[in-house]
Amino acid sequence: MEKYEKSLGHWIKRFYLLSAREMDCLLQPYELGRTQWYVMHHVGEAGTLPQKDLQSILNIESATLTPLVSALVTKGWLLQQPSHTDRRSKVLSLTKAGAEHFKAVPNPIVKARKKALTGIDPLEVEQARKMLERAVRNLEE
Repeated sequence: MEKYEKSLGHWIKRFYLLSAREMDCLLQPYELGRTQWYVMHHVGEAGTLPQKDLQSILNIESATLTPLVSALVTKGWLLQQPSHTDRRSKVLSLTKAGAEHFKAVPNPIVKARKKALTGIDPLEVEQARKMLERAVRNLEE
């Protein structure tokens, strides 16, 4: 067990889980889940975004995205309309209330990252990022 606890995979997974928990805690007062925040972020950045494109951006299945979008539509923060070019496809945009609400939400990535990386040399962070990026690319090939 001690050997496993010191493995790179262990620390990557632990970092991911704790970062996710930190983001969830930061978003709770704003009635948003982490993935809902990502939906609003990407739609807000794009202005309008086909739901299919959002599915690719977030790398999630349609069955996962659909209830997230529905919840945001129900809250009045997201508008889902048929595409002008393909009525079977949906296009997403923030409502005025959604844009105002989202503007009031502090970026949880920035806050969680600041907390996690306190006291760590930025050069070390960049080296770790490059190493992980290379490892991911190796596995993708």
